[in-house]
Amino acid sequence: MSFTSRLKATDFDPLLIDYKVQSSLDMAYCALRQRNFKLALTKLNDTRNRLDLCQNPLIKSIYWNEIYCDAHLKRHQSQSNLANLLSTLVAKELTKLELKINSMPVTDEQSATLNSTYIQLNAQFCRTIIDYLLEQPKAYSDYEHDEKISQAKHRQLEMYVYGLDDQNNTMQKADSLIKELFHKGVNILKSNIEKQETNRTGKETVLSRDYNELAKFCDDYLRRYENNEDDTQHPMRHLFAGHNGKQIAELIIHSVLSSMKYGSNEGVKRFSRILQIVELYPNTLESIANRLQEIPCWMFFDCLYQITAHLDKPIALKLYPLIDQIVKSYPQSIVYPFKLSYETLQYSIADPTLKRNLEIIRHKVDRQTPLVNEFIQALNQLNPQQQLESWCKELYQLLTNDLQTRDIEKLKTHLKKFKDVLFSDAISIDETNEEHASTTMTSQDSVFNDGTDHRLSKTRLTSIRCQFKNSVEKDLDTLFGKQGELFSTVLLTDVKIVLSSISTKLKSISQDKSNINDYSTWFSLTFRQQHRALGTPSTREIEIPGQYTSKKKPLLEHHIKIVGFDEKILVLHSLRLPKRLIIRGHDENDYRFLVKGGEDIRQDQRIQALFTIMNDLYDNDPNCNQSNASHVCIRTYKVIPMSSKLGMIEWLDNTRPLKELIDECYTKAEQDVISQGQHPRKLFQDYVTGAYQRAKPTAKSTSNTLMYAELFVSLTKNEVREEFNKVQAVIPSDLLRRAYYKMANSHEGFYTLRQQFITSYAILCTSHYILGIGDRHQSNFLIDTTSGQVIGIDFGSAFNAATIHLPVPELIPIRLTRQLTELMSPVGTAGLFRATMVHTMNALRENSDLLLSTMNVFIKEPLMEWVEHALKTSKQVSQSESSPIRSDDAYAKDRIRSARLKLNGINPAVITAVDLKLNNYLRPAALKDALRHMEKVVGGDQTENKRAQILVRYGSNRYHQLTVDEQVDCIIDQATDIDILARSWAGLETFM
Repeated sequence: MSFTSRLKATDFDPLLIDYKVQSSLDMAYCALRQRNFKLALTKLNDTRNRLDLCQNPLIKSIYWNEIYCDAHLKRHQSQSNLANLLSTLVAKELTKLELKINSMPVTDEQSATLNSTYIQLNAQFCRTIIDYLLEQPKAYSDYEHDEKISQAKHRQLEMYVYGLDDQNNTMQKADSLIKELFHKGVNILKSNIEKQETNRTGKETVLSRDYNELAKFCDDYLRRYENNEDDTQHPMRHLFAGHNGKQIAELIIHSVLSSMKYGSNEGVKRFSRILQIVELYPNTLESIANRLQEIPCWMFFDCLYQITAHLDKPIALKLYPLIDQIVKSYPQSIVYPFKLSYETLQYSIADPTLKRNLEIIRHKVDRQTPLVNEFIQALNQLNPQQQLESWCKELYQLLTNDLQTRDIEKLKTHLKKFKDVLFSDAISIDETNEEHASTTMTSQDSVFNDGTDHRLSKTRLTSIRCQFKNSVEKDLDTLFGKQGELFSTVLLTDVKIVLSSISTKLKSISQDKSNINDYSTWFSLTFRQQHRALGTPSTREIEIPGQYTSKKKPLLEHHIKIVGFDEKILVLHSLRLPKRLIIRGHDENDYRFLVKGGEDIRQDQRIQALFTIMNDLYDNDPNCNQSNASHVCIRTYKVIPMSSKLGMIEWLDNTRPLKELIDECYTKAEQDVISQGQHPRKLFQDYVTGAYQRAKPTAKSTSNTLMYAELFVSLTKNEVREEFNKVQAVIPSDLLRRAYYKMANSHEGFYTLRQQFITSYAILCTSHYILGIGDRHQSNFLIDTTSGQVIGIDFGSAFNAATIHLPVPELIPIRLTRQLTELMSPVGTAGLFRATMVHTMNALRENSDLLLSTMNVFIKEPLMEWVEHALKTSKQVSQSESSPIRSDDAYAKDRIRSARLKLNGINPAVITAVDLKLNNYLRPAALKDALRHMEKVVGGDQTENKRAQILVRYGSNRYHQLTVDEQVDCIIDQATDIDILARSWAGLETFM
């Protein structure tokens, strides 16, 4: 017997035994956190017979049981087999654990934490079993009738639900099991929370965690019921139909608000879901009002866009005290969300009380932030071309071919608006109508009257508007008359011709103007006239946008105020000519923002919010943040929507577009080849059109949908691979690798930059895949030239819209083309890239509820039009192409289901095939054969593709839940399949 063996066998002092057991249990817990289940269970087995020798055997025994149950639950989360989980006796261990927990008084933080872990394990177990039964209703009945399983492992769920002493209850029907398990989970959560509430001093963090678990458990299934309520056979109907739904909804509301009261940031993220629940269950309205007053108003900052979007709903009456408090204390936190919502709500609200209250809020916000109104107008003046386009669209709607039905007065007013906006840069200030205020506002609103003298700015013409007026005023008067007197006779066709000419002149005048005063004098005049000492409270100041967060109480004296603007602006030469604006802060630093006019950037703001939630999940996952690895997170940036056509985006310094970086790395000889008619995009387009012409030589006209569909019908895998290789032959495979060599100072520097690229891009790919972000062409990625990290931008196509709504549907789940994989060589995607994707996917799958809840809110948000936005932002969709759009409700349910399938680990090829069937461009009978071929290509080849082999392995069950490793392998396989890349939209440049 060795010395080590004798040492282990020796019985030491009880205190030393206690330390050894505690150490082993802690090691088991750490192993569990890192998903090393084998080591965790080995350590538990080492301590099993020593628990009674410890100083506090009850505490140690509970700790042991909790680690054991947690290990088996996590181990079997990715296996679609109920028998495997029940054979571990987790149900029996939880039943024993219940007796131990009930005998343990909750007196200190340790006992409170053990109690909290226990109720979370119960919720996790109930959720896991319910999920199995929803997918396989006969699973438990089959398990109970399986004679190969020992008798000791039978009837576990009955004993778990009814207790060890009850041997008479038998229930093997899925509906009954689901109902009993759901109520068991809810009751355990409620009773243990109530036990801790009796003495909650020092337990606020634990209580907030337990309330979140209760909200999470109930809301997960309530959302499933909502998204499947049309299915009368769905088992969720037994849980939430009738009065049950209201009770569960009230429980969710109470839990979320209680967690926020105890300072939970997760509760803040769930608040937007409460707004949705109250709308679906109006009877719960009263349960929200009083509880809102118990929560600090600054905790709602991250929800302000959702709160203000609900001001036309009955819940608005309960939100007014909260909004009033925010307006009084932190007016600049709510000004942009409110103005964005007001733009729509001022016309849509019919209820006189809600309309009156909306105007009261507007009055208060304007009184508190008068300079912000001017700021927004001045930002709009940076985009005269978009102002003209917007004015023209409204004019075309007012003008009708029937001259007799025209509203001449509206047209004259619209013409005056043109001259006010485009012939002058005067900032109009909405003066407070005191007479109106006295009749519409109560006496308590007078606190907002700070006596500030809001005087109109004098009209000053800028160079652009002065030149524009001189250039087109005569044409405009000839067309409409000076006062619009010719509107009754002018023809729409003539108007379009003249306005097209006027638009061309404006574009010519504003071209290459880089001085801010060429667009608006407000930026320089307003701040030149400021003589107030910094730090003195005043409504005549503006904070730099994007400084408010729900994570901490704001200290307004530390918020950066605007003291001026740089005279030079940078005009980006993209479609809508966005401008980079440099703001001077009172802290003597410069803050750069991209001002985008003519675009709705609300979707980008929502996507950034989802990325923030993902970052929180990555931060809490030990495998994502190992000490020897790069910090795992998505690089986010501030997005501030100010109206449906204006917004500001934080400028990312030291970044360059991926496409620009690659294009600079051709040698002169390689560039000469490309310039001599061998441009890869032209070659690819020629291959697409050539294939269509050979297949349809008599076709007189076509569309992108028909042309690309023909690639699937008439070409074999070998043929498209041959054509694709011809295109790739003119492109060096290492262009991006060359770019990173240029960025690096040494070989070690290149290795570091490359590692940062691989890690950051893997995180980005996982996150983009879950959110269904498409249209990932090279210009939609930025490279940080100092760190090598990748940053995603421009999220116009989200929630799989690129597959469902574009004429040429995207079939790749992520972008993983040759330039990217070559930089990862020699290991390629099999090394660090895959490992990082596995870790991040694990983190998201284990904590999917919060992500799904937030996505559910965003997709169903009242003022958002996700589908229309995806179509508008896609370069694929021409003016002549249109597609019938399904109802928002049906679209929302499909997108939530798709996200759930991804987070459940379903094969990406199956999800893509389902989305393809929803594409309206592929609905015509003539494309039925093309759709079938597309599905076949997406499914892959069994001899080469991992995703196809896995589909065959699990037979008829296409919705088999894959392990995280299998899922990531399938995503990479589909993204790198040349059979798909060679048939993709040319604009994606999948050949790069």
